[in-house]
Amino acid sequence: MRHVLVALVVVSTLVTGAAAALAPPRTVVESTRITHLALTGRSVVYAVDENASHTTCAHLKLWNTASRDLWRFGDSTTRVCREGPSTGSGIAAVATSGRRVFWVTFAGGNVRDFTLWTATPGRRSPRRLADGSGDADSREAAIVLGVGSRDGVPYAADDTVTFVADSGARRFRRQLASPVRLVVAGRGPGAARVAAALDDGRVVTLGVDGRVLSASPPAAAVTALALGSAGPAVQRGNTVSVGDTTVVLPAGALMLDALRDRIVYARGAEVRSRSIASGGADTLLRRIPVQAGLPPGFAIEQSGSAWADGSTVRWTARTLP
Repeated sequence: MRHVLVALVVVSTLVTGAAAALAPPRTVVESTRITHLALTGRSVVYAVDENASHTTCAHLKLWNTASRDLWRFGDSTTRVCREGPSTGSGIAAVATSGRRVFWVTFAGGNVRDFTLWTATPGRRSPRRLADGSGDADSREAAIVLGVGSRDGVPYAADDTVTFVADSGARRFRRQLASPVRLVVAGRGPGAARVAAALDDGRVVTLGVDGRVLSASPPAAAVTALALGSAGPAVQRGNTVSVGDTTVVLPAGALMLDALRDRIVYARGAEVRSRSIASGGADTLLRRIPVQAGLPPGFAIEQSGSAWADGSTVRWTARTLP
């Protein structure tokens, strides 16, 4: 997404105890705001917005917080921004499996065109994976890009889920019984590696080879989805279900992930975690400015957490308290 000079600031101060929560050991500063962010292991991928004059279009960066390497991708996929499409252009979603990045671009007028791309630091020329189109005002994504894991990154077009490994090889392509609205990778019970929420409210889990391992009955629409060792964490309304356990979140909250025995969610500018156990603690993790129309810029894993604040991206090894 772009040709602009950025400032890279790496802070390697050793901190312990409470100081670790206040001083992130890694920081990157870009020239314009960060619009999307994802994390797998210690690899952070994020999208950088176009500048005001359109001399630099949207692009993305892959940041290896362990080695401190920073790679740039996608400039050739977003140059349409210089033409000024009537309803805009840019990057709609990003994901990574560690070394491979995935991003969805959009552009157009009343009808928007969407394209899914992938690349790696060793092969930065973008490879097109899928195309779709939809009404500019539609709330349904023409291409659904999922949260990635070390096993790969899933995406969906209409009723078909595709799972791509870090090598770029296709692990599987599986047609399901209804259009897919959300899809995520993770380490679920047994062989479960992908979960998909369908248009009819069903949640399906898939193995790494695409076998359907479980499917719930039709139900209310799913607003957020995660896959962990306890199985799919499914948000409908303000309630998150994990197996037979339910967690009620505050009004307006959106689940971001399920990690260990906690639900991580965003509400306004706050990112919080709530214990899955009945009556468990609810803890503030971060306060992050939320940009209208964009998802909260926060991602968390066992290895750490990453977040975006304006044009700054931060990563810390600290996860849940």
